[in-house]
Amino acid sequence: MLGLLQHLIPIALGFVAKLTAIKSAQAHETQKMLMAQFAAKAEQIDKAREQSMQESPFAAWNRRILILVILALVAVYPLAGILGVDTVVKTTSSGVNFLGLFSVGGGETFTTLKGLYKFDEIFQWATMIVEFYFGGQLAKPN
Repeated sequence: MLGLLQHLIPIALGFVAKLTAIKSAQAHETQKMLMAQFAAKAEQIDKAREQSMQESPFAAWNRRILILVILALVAVYPLAGILGVDTVVKTTSSGVNFLGLFSVGGGETFTTLKGLYKFDEIFQWATMIVEFYFGGQLAKPN
């Protein structure tokens, strides 16, 4: 029995040592891959920062003009009624419908309103542009 233990214990210790070495090698390889990934990511960030520093001054003016135009469109809506700007809106009224075959009455009329029609898209665009612009300003290194 003692002879059997003398042979099994070194085998078990060799097995455990080999498993530990394999695990350590895998951890080392994973660490090297993570370091390479971080280096690549840092390189990409540096390239993006370098590119942003090389931006022409006209690109900044393009963004500013775009924001001013969108904000001016947003500001026109409350002022349109005060300035006396009228708009015409087509309204459709439905008549009496008989089993979906034909309808009697209804039609289209045009109504004059004081002010302008509010496009929700313009306000959504303004919100997105302002959020994007301020988000970009927060990310600058200086």
